[in-house]
Amino acid sequence: MRENHASSRNISLIARVVILWCIIVLCTMNGIGQSRYVIVDSIIIQGNKHTKNHIIFNEIDFHPGDTISLEKLPSRLQQNERRLRSISLFNLVTLNIKNWNTETSHCNLVVAVQENWFIYPYLIFELADRNFNVWRKEFNYALSRTNYGIALNHINLTGNKDKLKLKVQGGYIRKLEMLYDYPYLWGKWGLTGNILYSESREVAYQTLENKPVFYKNAQNERIFRQYRGSLALQQRINPQTIQSISLEYNDLKVDNEIVRLNPNFLGRGESQLRYFILDYSLKYDNTVYPLYPLKGYRAEFNLRKEGFGWPDKITNTWLAMNIEQHFALAKNLILSAKIKFKINIESNKIPYMLNDAIGYKDDNITGYQLYVIDGRHFMLVRHALKYRLLEHNFKISDKMPKPFRVMNTQLFARLNLDAGYANDPSGGTNNPYTNRIQLGYGPGLDLILFNNFTASMELGITRHGEAGIFFSGGLNF
Repeated sequence: MRENHASSRNISLIARVVILWCIIVLCTMNGIGQSRYVIVDSIIIQGNKHTKNHIIFNEIDFHPGDTISLEKLPSRLQQNERRLRSISLFNLVTLNIKNWNTETSHCNLVVAVQENWFIYPYLIFELADRNFNVWRKEFNYALSRTNYGIALNHINLTGNKDKLKLKVQGGYIRKLEMLYDYPYLWGKWGLTGNILYSESREVAYQTLENKPVFYKNAQNERIFRQYRGSLALQQRINPQTIQSISLEYNDLKVDNEIVRLNPNFLGRGESQLRYFILDYSLKYDNTVYPLYPLKGYRAEFNLRKEGFGWPDKITNTWLAMNIEQHFALAKNLILSAKIKFKINIESNKIPYMLNDAIGYKDDNITGYQLYVIDGRHFMLVRHALKYRLLEHNFKISDKMPKPFRVMNTQLFARLNLDAGYANDPSGGTNNPYTNRIQLGYGPGLDLILFNNFTASMELGITRHGEAGIFFSGGLNF
């Protein structure tokens, strides 16, 4: 069997599958063995110098003693390879069969990995606006709307897939933040803690024509301040299923002029809002390559209680669900479908700051990246037909740190068709996209590097014929 250094060789998955099937055919033709399955005696892990073995065992769905159909074995190996690559800890992953006794059908499974770079200290230069397209089109690349500072991300601090994030930020939004996530504190239970302080000189205090309207005073003073602290418990039920429950405390304060402009900004004409959040979520993910799903199913259920009438009199409860399916139609051709909805259970009036729906975070309609659609309830349906144009491991240089000597690169072409609807009983008059079904479509390109870095470019067209080119990107840690 190949040693650990063999994982760096550029052997394609197709070649390994062909070899595996040739062995199966030869064994059958020559009567060496008639079994149509293999039994995994042991699992051998190689190449993980820092990452603990149990982290890898928790991500794969093979176990010693498993009986696996030969027909399903190649796809199982491929699926587990992609899952391990998608968790950001490994740049290269190969799974292979070793010591296959064709008479007894017993074998060993070898998981060979090359660890990624874990420590990411970096300078912060980011946009304060919702996305690059808003900054480009609405604010003409204004540097005053950028954040800058220093940060440190460690995605595998003790080798237990535990993450530490530290941030010191200035610019448009001043921020101090620390987060620590330990996924396996005891058994399958983990713990996450987060504290944050932020303040800013400008606030979006209302929405008109489905675009936020901003205010800052003549003295350019800080007019918004937030304290936040949270603690969450997570349980890894199995490699595909995670549930979590969290308790969060928020303390928000705004300038009195914001209250005058919009008395419902924090609710009840108040300039300060203090409240707790209790949140429960359940996530299931059996997709192949979760970073950019190529096949499989993903679902998430979320129930959140915002405020309990103390310290301040706010109470709101909502539930949300996200379901997505990814179909491998042919080699390199994938069809993805996603539906997400959010429903407010209580009928209380919601403060403006908590009344977001479409256009925030990742809940976008193709072509509507410049707009927001606020609402108490919303539904979003997204479709994408994707074709993989390129997948290759590019050798960079032996002088680079080992995790960067080989750059895993993937390029996809994508065609989008989306629809969304947000309901807001009080917001439809001055916001024409609210309380109406919106449609968007267009082509795009997605680039993935090192199984960590993503960049996208797309042409988006709205149902009203408005078109634009939009950019996005991010890091998977």
